[in-house]
Amino acid sequence: MLTISDKIMNKLINNLGEIIRWPKKPPEKEIIIKYLSTKFESDKKYTEKEINGIIDKYHLFNDIPLLRRELVSREFFAREDDGSVYWKIN
Repeated sequence: MLTISDKIMNKLINNLGEIIRWPKKPPEKEIIIKYLSTKFESDKKYTEKEINGIIDKYHLFNDIPLLRRELVSREFFAREDDGSVYWKIN
């Protein structure tokens, strides 16, 4: 039996692991950002360019800044005030 999270993932992520669209419902947004955060290593520092490259590989709706901001605002990532370095929060 599929969980609610599985149903949301199946609806919003294709079989290649790409996010199809940005959801409207807050719980769905949280699930999608949590999924995206799994594509990053925990003990690594990233430049904005590196973050953008990874995000670009895992979504189809062409809004890298939205997803980058969501990773930070939902506290899956932290960053330097100037945006020069990002890192995953465990």
